[in-house]
Amino acid sequence: MKTLHFFFDYSSPFAYLGSTQIREIAAETETDLIYQPFLLGGLFKAIGTPMVPLHSFNPPKKRYYERDLQMWAAHWNVPLITPTLFPINTVAPLRLTLVALREAKAEVHQLVSEIFTAYWVENQDISQPEVLGALLEKLALPAQWLTSISTPEIKEELRLKTSNAVERGVCGAPSFEVDGQLFWGQDRLDFVTKALRGS
Repeated sequence: MKTLHFFFDYSSPFAYLGSTQIREIAAETETDLIYQPFLLGGLFKAIGTPMVPLHSFNPPKKRYYERDLQMWAAHWNVPLITPTLFPINTVAPLRLTLVALREAKAEVHQLVSEIFTAYWVENQDISQPEVLGALLEKLALPAQWLTSISTPEIKEELRLKTSNAVERGVCGAPSFEVDGQLFWGQDRLDFVTKALRGS
């Protein structure tokens, strides 16, 4: 069975869009989907990219990217809003995802989907413990996971995940890796699918 590594941070609208498609692609290609949460700001700092690339664009380019996001959302028939809080600190939800990967791997997809939706569809502040706690309750997942995000082990794991993304050549989110080959952006999912099918 092939493996598909999905590198993401909840702060990226492009990663949100990619997340709405990636599980179906993995199922259709009989692929083992491996979630790779990492801190996008940490990666940007390491590779010399502006912390919020969208804010560094000139006005025409910024307008184009904003329109492009909406076109992709319409193309896949998924909702997308511009959150009130942007950019947002995603350390807590990323750590919570790492806890889920340790404790209940089978539940990770639903948790990732709910966190993305909370921010990019429902305009919730996913940096806040009460928001994350409500999501855990909604999914009938252990409330004590929130306590675990403050442990030294989980803090270190997020740092290592981010360093690993840098070492593997990730340059943004979402990124996808198939057989050591990286693809950057939700608009490269056709290439990801071809790679998974060996074509």
